Amino acid sequence: MVSAIAPNAHILLVEADTPGFEDLGAAVDTAVELGAKFVSNSYGTDYRFGSGEDPYQTTVLDAHYNHPGVAMVASSGDFGYGVSYPAASSHVTAVGGTSLTADSGSSRGWSETAWGGAGSGCSLYVPKPAFQKDTGCANRAVADVSAVADPATPVAVYQTYGGGGWAQFGGTSAGSPIIAAVYANAGTPVAGTYPNSYPYAAEAGLFDVTAGDNGTCTPAYLCSGSAGYDGPTGLGTPDGLRAFRTGPHGTLSGTVTDQATGKPLAGATISAGTENVTRTGADGGYTLGLPVGHYDITVDAYGYAGGTAKDVDVTEDGTLTRDFALKPVPSQTVSGKVTDGSGHGWPLYAKITVDGVPGGPVWTDPATGAFTLSLPEGHDYTLHADASLPGYTTATRSLTVTDAPQSLQLPLRADPWKATAPGYTVHLDGATEHFASTDSAPQGWRVVNADGSEGGWTFDDPEGRGNQTGGDGAFAIADNTTIGSPYDTQLISPVYDLTEATDPELAFDAMYWVSDGKAVSVDASSDDGATWKSLWTATPGFTDHAKVEIPLDGLAGKRDVRVRFHFVTEFAWWWGVDDVFVGDRGYTATPGGLVTGTVTDANTGEGLVGADVTVKDEPGVTATTVATPEDPARGDGLYLMFSPGLGKHEVNAARPRYTELSKTVAIAADTAVSASYKLKAGQLTVTPDTVGATLGWGKSTTRNMTVKNTGGAPVTVAVGERAGGFQPQALGGGAPLQTVKGHFSPHASKKGPAPSGPKRTAAPSGDAWQTAPNLPETVLGNAVGTYEGKVYSAFGYTGFDVSNAMYVLDPVVGTWSQVASATDRREAPSGQFVDGRFYTVGGWLPDSTTDPKLEIYDPVADRWSTGAPAPAAYAGQGNAALDGKFYTVGGCDDRCGTVEAYAYDPDTDTWSRIADYPERVAWESCGGVNGKLYCAGGNADSIGESKRAYVYDPAADTWTSLPDLPIPLWSSSSTAANDRLVMTSGISHEALTNQGFAYDPQAGAWATLPNADVATYRGGAALGLYKIGGGSEPYTPSSTVEFLPGYDQGGTTDVPWLRTSSQHFTLQPGASTTVTVTLDASVPEIAQPGDLTAQLALDNDTPYGMRKIPVSLHVDPPKTWGKITGTVRGVQSDGTTKPLAGATVEIGSWAADYSLRTAADGTYSLWLDSRNNPLDVIVAKDGYRPVATTMKVRKGETVTGDFTLKKQ
Repeated sequence: MVSAIAPNAHILLVEADTPGFEDLGAAVDTAVELGAKFVSNSYGTDYRFGSGEDPYQTTVLDAHYNHPGVAMVASSGDFGYGVSYPAASSHVTAVGGTSLTADSGSSRGWSETAWGGAGSGCSLYVPKPAFQKDTGCANRAVADVSAVADPATPVAVYQTYGGGGWAQFGGTSAGSPIIAAVYANAGTPVAGTYPNSYPYAAEAGLFDVTAGDNGTCTPAYLCSGSAGYDGPTGLGTPDGLRAFRTGPHGTLSGTVTDQATGKPLAGATISAGTENVTRTGADGGYTLGLPVGHYDITVDAYGYAGGTAKDVDVTEDGTLTRDFALKPVPSQTVSGKVTDGSGHGWPLYAKITVDGVPGGPVWTDPATGAFTLSLPEGHDYTLHADASLPGYTTATRSLTVTDAPQSLQLPLRADPWKATAPGYTVHLDGATEHFASTDSAPQGWRVVNADGSEGGWTFDDPEGRGNQTGGDGAFAIADNTTIGSPYDTQLISPVYDLTEATDPELAFDAMYWVSDGKAVSVDASSDDGATWKSLWTATPGFTDHAKVEIPLDGLAGKRDVRVRFHFVTEFAWWWGVDDVFVGDRGYTATPGGLVTGTVTDANTGEGLVGADVTVKDEPGVTATTVATPEDPARGDGLYLMFSPGLGKHEVNAARPRYTELSKTVAIAADTAVSASYKLKAGQLTVTPDTVGATLGWGKSTTRNMTVKNTGGAPVTVAVGERAGGFQPQALGGGAPLQTVKGHFSPHASKKGPAPSGPKRTAAPSGDAWQTAPNLPETVLGNAVGTYEGKVYSAFGYTGFDVSNAMYVLDPVVGTWSQVASATDRREAPSGQFVDGRFYTVGGWLPDSTTDPKLEIYDPVADRWSTGAPAPAAYAGQGNAALDGKFYTVGGCDDRCGTVEAYAYDPDTDTWSRIADYPERVAWESCGGVNGKLYCAGGNADSIGESKRAYVYDPAADTWTSLPDLPIPLWSSSSTAANDRLVMTSGISHEALTNQGFAYDPQAGAWATLPNADVATYRGGAALGLYKIGGGSEPYTPSSTVEFLPGYDQGGTTDVPWLRTSSQHFTLQPGASTTVTVTLDASVPEIAQPGDLTAQLALDNDTPYGMRKIPVSLHVDPPKTWGKITGTVRGVQSDGTTKPLAGATVEIGSWAADYSLRTAADGTYSLWLDSRNNPLDVIVAKDGYRPVATTMKVRKGETVTGDFTLKKQ
C-alpha cells in the first residue's frame, strides 16, 4: 500500500523478536532511531472476548509510541465495536475503516460508509487528548481518521517478491499503511509536534463519512457514521493532504535550568497555548514546532516558580531560542480530611493524588480520614480523592497554593448506581406501571404506529408468549413474528415530574428476540417529544427475565419527562416490557459505624493479609485484611468493616495457624473506631541447625537436637525424613543454547497444521541431562506425574489426533508399559498425583472444545473413575498438588488467558474458587512448595509472553509478586522438586528454547538450570527431573525423554540409616524438647562407603512452614576394602575420544557380581573387599565393541581401570 500511495517513500522494515507488545514497542523505537518519520503499526490487542485494554499499557508500553515529530499510525481493529491497543494510545493516529464503493451518481464518484468490522469506542484508561473535542467520551476516543478496510471492497496489491501476482486485502491493517503513506506525502512532521493532532486542527481535507455502523453503543456516534466526528471513521477519510500537514511552522528551542545551581531541569513543561506542549529532556533541552503566529510561552516545573516569554513571534521556517532559568520555591502544607458525604459523614481511608506531582500518592488515616501533603507554593493543583471502601465516587478539587498552609475537606459521595458502599440501601421513589389491563394502554400511555406499519404495541399477548420479562400478569408486547413486514411502533409514557429528583432512573423488565439490536431502543424526551435522546439499545439475540436500569442523565430537575419504547424492524420477532419505573433512585444511610485497624503477627510484627475480622454477635459482619503496597506509611494487614450494630461488641480476629483474639469494641454511629490485633503463633528454633557424623563401617552414633517454641502459641511437630539432601547442580554442563524460531500458538494443536516431520538436525548434547527410554508414542500437551518411583504420562496431541492413553516408566527396568486408558481424549489437561491417585481435568477434546470432566486414576487398581467436574473448563493451565489438594490456575478456552484459579479437595470431592491470579495467564509453570503455590511465566492473548512470578498463600487466599523470571517463558516442562519450582524448555521471544530455571523460595531468587539436550514445548515434567515428550517444532510432538539427576526430592520418605527418638510432639510457648538422632552405618542399605545426605523435616502447625535440618553421614570403608575406578571413553569418527555416559561396567568375582553405569563424565567407581580378587571386568556400550579384562583391588588403595571403546 505504501509504495503505491507514496512511491517516493523509502520503506524500512523492522521486525520484532516476538509478537509480544514489549518487543513490538522495542521495534517501534528501533525504527525511529533509524530515522523513520512515519511508522505504521498493523496490529492490536484482541477485544472480542472482553476489554482490549489494560492499565499497564499506559504505564509501561505507551513510551514506545511517544515520539514527537513522528507520525505514529495504528489500526483500530477488525472485530467491530471495541477498543484495541495501541490504537488507544494518545500518541498515535488511530485508523478506522470504511466500505468504499463506486457511485457514478455522486460528485466524488464514490460512496463511503463505516465498515462494520472497524474498531472504535471510548478508552477505559487513556485520558482525552486536548485536540479531541467530542463530548460523549470522557477519555480518548477511537478512531481519529479512516481508510477503506472492508474486505468486500478491498484494495488490490500486486506481489512481486516470491511471486503471487495480484491479491486483494482488507481490514484496518490495510488502512494503517494507507494513512501512514498519506502522512508521508504530506511531508515530514514538524519537530516536537504530534501528527495525530493535525487532522483535528485542519479546516478541510477529509471526506466526512455519515452512514454505516460497527455495532450498538451509547452514545451512538461511537459506533455509527455521523456528521463530524464518529468512532468507526473518526473525522473521515483523506481528501488530499491538507489534513495531514500542519501548515507554515517555525521552531522554538532552548534549555530550562535551576536559577540557583544552573543544573538542567528534566521534565519541565513548555507550553504555547493548550495544544502546543512539550517537555524537556534529561539535559534540560526542548524543541517545539509551532504554527506561524504570536505566542506567550510558559514554562512549569515542579518545585519552581513558572517562567514566561511574552510575544514570541514565530515565522515560517524560523528558528528561535528561548532559555529559562527557574527559581526554586518553598513548599506549603496542605492538610485535610476525606469523609463520607452522603449521610454518615464517617472518615474514609482514601488515596490522594495530585496531577503533575511526582512520587506516589498520599493516603489518609483510616481512623480519622486525615491527610497531609507538601506542595510548592505559587502553583495551581488538582487533587483527586479515591476511597478504599467500594461504592464511592472520586472527589476532585482545584486549589492554589499560596505562601500559607491550607486545609480542605473532601466529602465523597456514595454512588447510588454502584450501590456497593457499606451502610447504604437503595430505595426507589416514583411510579411503576404494571400494565394490568389487557384491553388497552394504561392511562396516560399511548401507542403510536408509523404510517404503513402493520401492528404495534398490544397488551393481550396475541401470540401467547407468556410473561417472560420477570414480571407477572399482563404486560406490553410488540410482536412482529407473523407480520414480517415494515414495523414501526412506539409505546410512549405519560409525563413525569422530576424536579425533585437527584438521581432519576428508568427501570423495566424485558424479554426480546431480535436480530438487530437497534430495532429495540429506549429514548427519553423533556420537550414533549419534540426531540428524543437514546438511552438504551438491545443486544441482538434472545433474552428473557432481563432487569434493565438506566440513569436518566441530564433529566434531574426537569418537569416534563417522557420515555418511549421504540420498535423498528422488518422482521425481528418480539419485544415485551413490564413493570416500568420512572422516578428517583434514592440512596439512604442505614444505622451503623465503621471499625478499622490492622492485624499483625505477634512474633514478627509483620502485617497479616487474609485474616478475618468478625463481629461475633452479628452474622455476616466480617472483613478480610488486605495488603497496602501503595501506602508506605501503613503496613499490611489493614481491614475496614461496616457494622450495623452499635455499642459494645466482641470483635474477633482469626487467621489459620494463629490463635484467635477477641476484643470488646464500642462501635459508634457515623464514625470509625480503631481495633488492632496481634495474633500469636508458635515459632520453632532448632539447635544445632545441622546434624552430621563420620563413622566406621558398620558403626552407629547419636546426636542431640534441641527444638524450642519461641512463639506465643503451642506448636505440634511431626518429624519426617527426606532422602538425599539437596546439592545444587553445577551451572555448566548443559547443552549449547538452542533457539528455534517458528509460530508457536498457545491454542489447540488440532487447529494448526499437521506436522510435516522434524526439520531440525540433532543439536549437540551436554553432560548434565541424561537420556531415558523414549515414550511409546510422540506427544505434546501430556500430563505427567510420579508415584512410588515410577513415572506416568497420559493424554496429549500425537501429531494427528488427541490421545487418552497412559504409559508408565519403571526407571529401574528402563522400560515403558501401557496401563488403562482414560475415557476422554485430551490435549493439555492438568494432571497431578494427590495421595496416591492421579487427578486430571480440563484440556482440549478432539473437537478443540475444553473438557470440564475430572478423571481419577488408581495405579494400584489400574482403573479410572470420575469426580466432580470443574466449575470452568480450561486447557494449558498451570497446576500443582499442594497439601492434599489439586490446584489449577489460568488457562485457555477459545482464547488464552484468564485470572480464574481453583482448588479441588479429594476428601470432599468439591471444587472451590481461590483468589484470582494477578494477571490473565495460560501455560505458566506452577509447583507446590512448603504449603504455598508458586507460579511463573505464561502467555495470554491480551498481554503476550510473561516473565512475572507470584506465590499463593492458601491460608490468606492471596497472591504476592515474586522476582521476575530471567526471561519470559511459557509452555515449559515444570514441577516442584527439592523445595523449588523447576522449569525447563518452552517458548521465549516467540522461539523454542532449551533454557531452564529454578526458583528457591528460601533464597527468594532464581537460579539457572543446565540447558536441556532437546528443546521442547508443552512437554510434561516430574520428579527426577524428568522431561517427557513435548513439541520439538511447531505442532510437531516428540517422544524424547531426558532427566536431570538430583532433582528428585518431593515429600518425606524413610531413610534407613537415619532414626529419631520422637516423631510427634507438642510444645507449649517457651518449652523445648530434645530429639535424639541416630546415624547408623550398619544398615544393609549402605552397600558402599562414601557420603550420604538427608534432611530432617520438622512439619508443624505454625504459619512459617516446614523446618528442614541437613543431615550428613560419612562412612569409612572396612580396612580390607579397596576402590576400583576409572573412565570409559569412546573413539569418534574423527579419531578423537570422548567420555561415554551410560556405558555398562560389569564386575564379577567369586563372591558377587556388580553392574554399573558410567556417569555423565564417563566415570565409574566401586568399593570391594580385596579378598574377592580376581575381578572379571567387561565394559560395553551400544554401537561400540565391548572390552574384557581382569583386575585386582588392593586394600586401602584405589586401582584405576580406564577403557577406550572402538566403534563397531
